Amino acid sequence: MQTTAKLEDFLKDSTVADLKSKTEIIPIAATDSVADAMKELAKRKILSMPVLDKKKSKYVGIISISDIVIATVFNPAFAKLAKGASAIDKLTREDFKKIIEKSVLNNPVCDLVGMTEEGKNLWAFDEKESLTKVSEYFAQGVHRALISHQKGNPSFISQTDLVRFISKKVKESKDKDVANFLNNSLEKLGYVRKGKKIISVSTTETALAGFRRLLQWQSFRDWNLAALPIVDKDGKVVGNLSESDLREMNAETRLLDLLFVTPLFLKTYCGEMRKPVVVSPETSFVDALDKLISESVHRVWIVDKDSKPIGVFSLSDVISQFTPFAWSHEKVMDGLFTTS
Repeated sequence: MQTTAKLEDFLKDSTVADLKSKTEIIPIAATDSVADAMKELAKRKILSMPVLDKKKSKYVGIISISDIVIATVFNPAFAKLAKGASAIDKLTREDFKKIIEKSVLNNPVCDLVGMTEEGKNLWAFDEKESLTKVSEYFAQGVHRALISHQKGNPSFISQTDLVRFISKKVKESKDKDVANFLNNSLEKLGYVRKGKKIISVSTTETALAGFRRLLQWQSFRDWNLAALPIVDKDGKVVGNLSESDLREMNAETRLLDLLFVTPLFLKTYCGEMRKPVVVSPETSFVDALDKLISESVHRVWIVDKDSKPIGVFSLSDVISQFTPFAWSHEKVMDGLFTTS
């Protein structure tokens, strides 16, 4: 990806306090059950929450719905009940329920802390910290960070908060070099993967199979894309499978719905399978940035004239242009696309 020294220095005079975001922190006790955590996440319509060790009065990590799904879909018991990973789609709802109740839901939350590198650590910054420093972490796949304030309780900031700030700041800039960069196409900036095929999930596969494929990318060191395109029999993008589709998931019924084919799983949650947000290779950086914000999504798929996926542009891509630390993204993007 193209990055200039001009953009790398763009946030050096801005601090976390400039984001003016104070998302309330809602912790869960390390000794609470995973089932309890799911109820809280669903009740509050959030994807993650910090884990608090009450005895030590300190946060020990983050628990997310993704951690719970990883613990479920990659459970060793699947190998026994499904007779191999290739038979994962043959699991019955009864088999699935037995697995999650016995080996996931009744366990304490602390058992799942560290399922992903991001969950293992709780990144914390002072509100006076430079946004350049924060960007280094967010550019490498960290989605949220805890912020301490001189007055009031700690709060969370997210990638979305930072990207919204970046969008406003670059549009206010009168620097010609910045303006020229914003008008570069996604293809020119290297986001189009020519001659390679993107890893995806088909409309005939179960959501369980899709999330297994998706969540194998959850290692922080290898980059957390957190989404896969859903493609039809012709390879055209018709949907998007992401972590946000797990919001409001509960242990009683919704977790079992992972056995539905992907379109049905999404329709069960949203009433319909939402159309994917797509752009073309010719779309400019600033137009793609605007679409991320206006559509309230974490990424847009870059498609060719036949609506087949040839690239992806995410919040992390935006942030990585404002920090030199983009190497992990480069690495995983090469792995996410295979030679055609």
